[in-house]
Amino acid sequence: MRAIDIVRRVAPGARMEYLAAFEAGEDQLKAGGINTPLRLAHLLAQVLHETGGLAIVRESGAYSAARIVEIFGQGIHSAAVTAAEAKRLAGDGRALFDRVYGLGNPTMANQLGNTRAGDGWIYRGNGLLQTTGRGQHREMSERAGLGDLFEVDPGAVTEPEHALKPALAEWARGNCNALADRGDIRQITRVINGGYNGYADRVAWLDKVWAVIGTGDVWQAAGTDDVTRDTQARLNLLGYGLLVDGKQGPKTTAAIKDFQQRNGLKADGIAGPATLAVLTARLTPAKPPRAA
Repeated sequence: MRAIDIVRRVAPGARMEYLAAFEAGEDQLKAGGINTPLRLAHLLAQVLHETGGLAIVRESGAYSAARIVEIFGQGIHSAAVTAAEAKRLAGDGRALFDRVYGLGNPTMANQLGNTRAGDGWIYRGNGLLQTTGRGQHREMSERAGLGDLFEVDPGAVTEPEHALKPALAEWARGNCNALADRGDIRQITRVINGGYNGYADRVAWLDKVWAVIGTGDVWQAAGTDDVTRDTQARLNLLGYGLLVDGKQGPKTTAAIKDFQQRNGLKADGIAGPATLAVLTARLTPAKPPRAA
């Protein structure tokens, strides 16, 4: 099973340009180190949240006054939009983004590299991981080996040929493969989002993607994989006596279920993020007491 097969199952409303990008993107994913089920699941969870199930290309900004205050209001965002301002900005994405991302908010404009009037709107959230800001568009383009393409033409970010490139560049910059290997969706969310906005939804997407991967299709198609091999080795440290071959056969599945039952987890035989986290914790030595 390829990434596109998972995407088609979990995101029936996906836009054609995104489907085309994943259809042709297996080599890009492999080059980006997305070579285990767990890494793929975490990447897709973030992408699916950021794009509303692959249905959003650009951030629209068509927010109600209440939503503007909720996202960009005083004490919440550096823009500190007042209720009165929110009423004027409601439904006007261009004005809103120039106010909160652009020169209307010098703090954020400096952070995002938005140096010119209109940059807040031109370089609003864009693509699979919602690349935002002139500086981010330029940096992701350079990291992808495309010079200043995304800065010059932000629309290129969502073209099927390029859509995966800025997302994978941002993923690599944040060392997210290592975080995915640990099942650390919280830190991945912080890297991608800068905070924890939408955290519960990201977790829900991860569970949905993992349910598809965990049917066994991906494990069998891959033949062997590092996550299964690592899980077998860890279980053996707890006395399970498995053959460490990277194949999830009946014995490995039974061992995972037994471990899950003993640790109050859902006994589904799938070494998902929750199971891997508990397994890691069981094998982590307690910290020695501090010297007086």
